[in-house]
Amino acid sequence: MPIGIIAKKEENIDLYSLINKIKDNIKGENCGVIVTFTGIVRHKTLDGKNVEKLEYEVFEEYAKKIINEIVENISKINGVIDVIICHKYGTFLPGEEVLYIVIAAERSEIAIEAMKIALNKAKHEIPIWKKEYTSNGAYWH
Repeated sequence: MPIGIIAKKEENIDLYSLINKIKDNIKGENCGVIVTFTGIVRHKTLDGKNVEKLEYEVFEEYAKKIINEIVENISKINGVIDVIICHKYGTFLPGEEVLYIVIAAERSEIAIEAMKIALNKAKHEIPIWKKEYTSNGAYWH
């Protein structure tokens, strides 16, 4: 059963709880692989500025709708058995985890392709805005 989660940082969702949820969901299925992605806050911006923190804001109701559409579409890829995407919001320091994607599939090639699609959609379609605080000021992305 595909699951999309938009969670406050304080909810303390972690990768291992999501992997275990996938494992529970796929018992008896012909699963050959579980792949994961963990997005973390970088220490430096692309142009080399030091990152002090990131602040993620979300239009929660709409974000939940979009993330659920994404996981539903990924779950329809032939060979994908289950998918969970969790994007957190709040204030994060460098090194903290912000995005998880967990995909169970019959074969590794399918899982990796599905992961590429899921990651692209999660980064570009979920209505979450990021304010980056750096040593040179703060910027919205």
